[in-house]
Amino acid sequence: MATLARVRCLCCGFKTLDLPDSLGLCPVCWWQDDGQDDSDADVIRGTVNGELSLTEARNNYQLYGAAHPRFVSHVRKPLQAET
Repeated sequence: MATLARVRCLCCGFKTLDLPDSLGLCPVCWWQDDGQDDSDADVIRGTVNGELSLTEARNNYQLYGAAHPRFVSHVRKPLQAET
């Protein structure tokens, strides 16, 4: 059985998502892929990611290992296949 290619999370950069822009939740950083990307990374959309912009989530991931500090208990380390 063939394995589907994964899509990189725009927050943490690991290949954890099945489809782009499909509201998939990344288990590595807990960012929900709502279609936001580099072109509007500083915008706070106020949708599934609440009051987080992609830029802020990326900064939080570098500092805390999660898109927001409150998600640290939910995340996991990336798997080798996700790098």
